[in-house]
Amino acid sequence: MTTADKLLEQMFSWIDQRSRCADQLVKVAEKLESLRQNCNGAECVGSSVAVGGAALAISAGVTILTGGAAAPILGLLGSIFLGAGTVISVGTKLVEHFLSGSTMKDAKEIEKTSDELANNIQQLFEKLKSEKKEANRVADLDDLDRHILTDILRALARRSGVNMKINFRMIGDKPNLSFVGGQHYTNLNFPIMDSVTGVLAFFTLSASGKKCNLLFAKGAQQLIKEIPVTGLKTVLKGGGMLVGGVIGMAFALNDAIDNWTDLIKTNNVTEASQSLRDTAKAIQNILQALRDRFEDMKQMLKKMKKEQQEQAKAKRSIENPERTSEEERELIRYAIKTCQIEEVRQWLEKDSESETFSKLVNLFRLMRNKIIKKTNEDESDDEDEVEVEEREVDIIFVAHGSISHPKIKASCLLPLSNIKDVLLYSPWNCLLTAAAAYGITTGLIQPQDRKFYCVTGRGCETPDEGHRPRKLPPGWNSMKKAINKLIPNIMVSTLEDPKDRAWTAIINLTKEFGGPGRGRIVIPFNLGGLKERIPFYIVTWVMSLVLSFVRIKATVHLAACLGDGFRKQKFPRTFLEDQYSYTIDDTGMTSQSMLNITHPELYRNLQAIFDRVRVLFQRRFV
Repeated sequence: MTTADKLLEQMFSWIDQRSRCADQLVKVAEKLESLRQNCNGAECVGSSVAVGGAALAISAGVTILTGGAAAPILGLLGSIFLGAGTVISVGTKLVEHFLSGSTMKDAKEIEKTSDELANNIQQLFEKLKSEKKEANRVADLDDLDRHILTDILRALARRSGVNMKINFRMIGDKPNLSFVGGQHYTNLNFPIMDSVTGVLAFFTLSASGKKCNLLFAKGAQQLIKEIPVTGLKTVLKGGGMLVGGVIGMAFALNDAIDNWTDLIKTNNVTEASQSLRDTAKAIQNILQALRDRFEDMKQMLKKMKKEQQEQAKAKRSIENPERTSEEERELIRYAIKTCQIEEVRQWLEKDSESETFSKLVNLFRLMRNKIIKKTNEDESDDEDEVEVEEREVDIIFVAHGSISHPKIKASCLLPLSNIKDVLLYSPWNCLLTAAAAYGITTGLIQPQDRKFYCVTGRGCETPDEGHRPRKLPPGWNSMKKAINKLIPNIMVSTLEDPKDRAWTAIINLTKEFGGPGRGRIVIPFNLGGLKERIPFYIVTWVMSLVLSFVRIKATVHLAACLGDGFRKQKFPRTFLEDQYSYTIDDTGMTSQSMLNITHPELYRNLQAIFDRVRVLFQRRFV
């Protein structure tokens, strides 16, 4: 049993002891009522004992940082559940029986056991801290917190019967959990951290670093909100007292006995016994809030385990190019279940029997394998270690393209956080030349390099300068910046079949620029001979799905035309200009600076792909 396991064991034991404490308070109330009924008038004359409501203390000596200010969170809890000041009068005989009975002896034993558990919890936490500091040679306090919380989360998983390895870390100021299994990393944020830190804060266990200190404060505040206080106003009245301690909650028995003995004059048994019952209920409310937190954590861990298993199954299916029909259907069901974009879900449901989804998965699986080939060489052999930096790459997607109705939100192109941004290079309704595509592929093109001209050649009534858009932003069209705006629906078409010259261009282009060492991955839209025209948001979503099982983030660059080829229902110019920029029909975008062609073979291949653009758009779509 690890130190973290022992720590949790002591916490649960402490909760059991506090529950016995509450039961004992009820017995005290019953004893008072019973003795009062049995007391005859002669025995009660001339003597009195004051019995205050049982004193319930919350540690007042511990503060938790919240928002940069010290706040006695647990002391606040203590102010809620102090004993009442209502007292009762009984005879000397009553006091003698009350103080020497077995009920009080049992209460004293509970107090002693609870104190021992409190000290054990503190010592085990300090021991865990020392172990993590020594084993990992930790100097940074936030990093020390990461190792400690990782151990506690794993102990919780074991106690909940969930066999999975969890790692905790902070990304900025947000908690992040990673579930480790071979090469399978899935990063998720869950409310489980509020529960974990709330419980630890209740037991006056604090973080060492600033980031986790804020988490502990937040968790403690959430826990306080869940403890019911309705009907406890009578408990707050009068002479209860706040007793300092090293644990979140303690029954201050010895001090209470002194009060009962000193204040035993002309008072009422009924109110005192009710005060004891209310205090017992208050204790049980706190304990139930703690039990609920542990139960919530157990259920969340089980849910996370189930999701991890589904993710692992989907990952295996993606990695297997020879998927069965049933595996294909299960993968699509997983995709539909996890997708948050309605347009993508509709497409998946409608085209679930087509080959397109499967071939897209295979296309991006090959792309991912190229990226992680070097990544695997750099990663640690220790599967528990998750501090491998996320690899960031630029993915250039080369395809034939156009814009179409209906309008969509730009956020549709950014399905998950692993797609950092999608960059579009030409204005709307503008075609792309091989020179511009070459600049996009190599990363050499700059906004100042843009040049616009008429693609129809001779006979154009508008001179080339007239094809330049009147509004031309200084940067590229970033979907991250336009995330809440509407944009045209970009449709991308596969490149030509094997008989065309473009097919050879695809093969050569892949050989030339397929390696991850350059940090730029070129993906020609090739589905193994399948001709397809699909929304670009399907492409980015499937790409994001495949990349979600590895620690890779991508900026996607689209090297495709964005011409509006429809004669009817063309997009209003004002709409296109408002989102980014617009060109008149038959406009092409090229690059002014073509002197630095460092990869002439790549340029020739791109020419083979984009030379057909003019012919395609002269035919127009119908």
